[in-house]
Amino acid sequence: MRFPAAILATLLLNAPAWACAGCRVISEEIEDTTVMAGFAFSWGVVVMLAFLFALCSGLGWFVMKTIKAVDARHSSAG
Repeated sequence: MRFPAAILATLLLNAPAWACAGCRVISEEIEDTTVMAGFAFSWGVVVMLAFLFALCSGLGWFVMKTIKAVDARHSSAG
């Protein structure tokens, strides 16, 4: 019974344990920094998705071009 009580006491008395995962500091001043970090994270996700879209589009274009070239070569040979 001592171990759960010790864990509970540690969590209740340790203020940073209740803070957000990004800052681990309870303060009203940190909110602007946390919001900006959220914007940066969001833009990072958007940039990675845009890169993925560009990569898949380029690969699709290359495959389409290759298939058309092979088809043209096949139809002219036969």
